[in-house]
Amino acid sequence: MRSRYVETQRAGLKLRPASLSCLVVVLLLASAALAQKSKEIRVINSLLGVSIGATLEEAKAKLTPLGTGDGRDTRDGGRKEAWTLKGTDYATLAFKTNGRGRVVWVSAFARAGKEVPFSKLGDLSKAAASDSQAIWNIESLQGGGGYRLVAKGVKGKASVVYLLALEFPETQ
Repeated sequence: MRSRYVETQRAGLKLRPASLSCLVVVLLLASAALAQKSKEIRVINSLLGVSIGATLEEAKAKLTPLGTGDGRDTRDGGRKEAWTLKGTDYATLAFKTNGRGRVVWVSAFARAGKEVPFSKLGDLSKAAASDSQAIWNIESLQGGGGYRLVAKGVKGKASVVYLLALEFPETQ
């Protein structure tokens, strides 16, 4: 019976049995990590770069090159903004910040003929979906929050898309 060392030498490899074992372990761990990564729900987390939790300044910086906007302060110390966009698949986008200046919802309205297929927004197998609506609930990896993605339209194409902040219970 030949040793693994001799067999690997004949194959032109310079691996000792311990090195070979380490390589096998590394490959197994890498494949497990890739499998875990593929289990993550693929869902958009922003609309034209505006995401839940972004600051008012970050949202304005993303939108200023795309159009014009204005807004008003809200009773809770936040702000509501509405933007008219040029050169994007969305005609308008609106968002609201809370009293801490963080975005808590974003809504975008598609231009006629530029409706977005629900499947481009997220993995439909992870959504509560029909022909006219798809909803995903995404828990934050840090716990304590997340967001809901809602797409509404006709024949599986969104004419309006919403991102809404959610509060999830802390996990232990």
